[in-house]
Amino acid sequence: MINRWSSFNFIVTLIMMLPIVLVVNHALGNETQMLGHLKDTVLLGYITDTLILVFGVGFLTLILGVGSAYITTFYQFRFVGFFVFALALPFTIPTYIMGYIYSDMFGYFNHFHLFLRSMGITGYFNVLNINSVIIFMSLALYPYVYLIVKASFEKSKSTLVNPALSLGSSRKKLFFKIILPLSRPAIIGSLALVMMETISEYGIAEYYNVKTLTVAIFNTWFGLHDSASAAYMAVVAMLMVLIVLSIEKISRGKAQYKVESSGAEVKKQVLKGYKLYLTYFLLSIPIVFGFIIPLIWMSVYSYEYAANLLDAEFIGILTNSFISASLSASFIMLLAFIVGYTSRIFPTAFNSYISKFISLGFTMPGALIAIGIIMLFADIDTWLIDNYFTTTLFLSASYFALLFSYIIRFSAIGIHTVDSSFERVSIHLNRASRSLGKSYFQTMFKVELPLMKNALLFGFVLVFVSTIKELPITLVLRPFNYDTLATKTYALANSQMLHEASIYTLSIIIISLIPLTIMLLKAQK
Repeated sequence: MINRWSSFNFIVTLIMMLPIVLVVNHALGNETQMLGHLKDTVLLGYITDTLILVFGVGFLTLILGVGSAYITTFYQFRFVGFFVFALALPFTIPTYIMGYIYSDMFGYFNHFHLFLRSMGITGYFNVLNINSVIIFMSLALYPYVYLIVKASFEKSKSTLVNPALSLGSSRKKLFFKIILPLSRPAIIGSLALVMMETISEYGIAEYYNVKTLTVAIFNTWFGLHDSASAAYMAVVAMLMVLIVLSIEKISRGKAQYKVESSGAEVKKQVLKGYKLYLTYFLLSIPIVFGFIIPLIWMSVYSYEYAANLLDAEFIGILTNSFISASLSASFIMLLAFIVGYTSRIFPTAFNSYISKFISLGFTMPGALIAIGIIMLFADIDTWLIDNYFTTTLFLSASYFALLFSYIIRFSAIGIHTVDSSFERVSIHLNRASRSLGKSYFQTMFKVELPLMKNALLFGFVLVFVSTIKELPITLVLRPFNYDTLATKTYALANSQMLHEASIYTLSIIIISLIPLTIMLLKAQK
């Protein structure tokens, strides 16, 4: 049924998909000589490095995320509440910042090498390689898996788990036969997010000289000034993501993963002795290397350089980041709420597919979205100049272009958050309000919105933190003389001014840490 609500969803989807369609059309319709040369020489290497990085990071984040989620959910031990909270903290540190910090520590003739030389060890190892990138990206990205999978593990019902334990099933067998299969959607979904973030990553890959497709897109666009070749490689990156998602969808088939509700708690095993200390050691590894060491590094150098850097420029950059993240998160959650509400009150196949199309933005590399928006807005500005005799570029390199790109990129986070929350709110409340004479619009604001405020806040925090950390899109689309904390960190790090960048990296973490901490503490109550 097509109505005003469904029409709004369709128009929004059309607008958000237009930049991606333009990139695909530009890539497939322009076979340049340079593109042919890239295909014959380096394109296969770009794809190979990207695949190695994706599967390496995917495997390591799976071990860290699922392992930590399982231990903190199904075992009882002292300080478990601290580990539940602390294991999520590396989410506040962007991957490129993780890479900059450990490069400064382990790079040639830096702190670690100087320490080895003082011990009489003169050997040298190169930290700037793809293996290091896999490790550092995994430390920054595993919280995606940890948070999502832990939420799924906590829904493992006692009606399945407790009888298995009573019948003598071992914890290992219980994990592989019951808990893991029931949590497959959460595991695969979170792993897909990690893979998509890995493909889109630019800062650490470029700094460590890893030739990924995203690095190739930037080099081709800005170095060779070849938009067609850049668009082509962006489409290749997009196809890699879609292939991964399609394989998972096909392998799942028609399997259902719903579990009946139960109020009883799952029996937890109490850890004692050497198992307890081994657990402390294993859970501390990602916390220490993924959060504590980077935080100490940034705090020390921020203290040394803060006096010279806390000026009007720093305040302006801080303000830019906060405003852009707040505005984009607000728009995204409002949009997600309207789209989710429309699918709820008109549960047609049309509205369901509309929601999926809007979510496609998160599967696209940030560079692809940026290229598409440049093409779209450049065409609009050209049309305005030709028809209205103006010489002003209203949209290209504007603040609106930057916000629009954030909305396309991160709308999926808001939509998935809203949809999952709507599933826990009975539709009968909506129907009761409608039967009392309230319109759909009145019901949305007076009934649904108050029930959804916690979910909207949760989604706002996730989008806010993701936007604060975002680098590739901001580098391409930021207005002239406009910097965010992420772009300033990148600029200083690329100029080998890592110590001066510390105050900006610490600011990213503090700004991200405050709402994330509030959200995590509220979730534990």
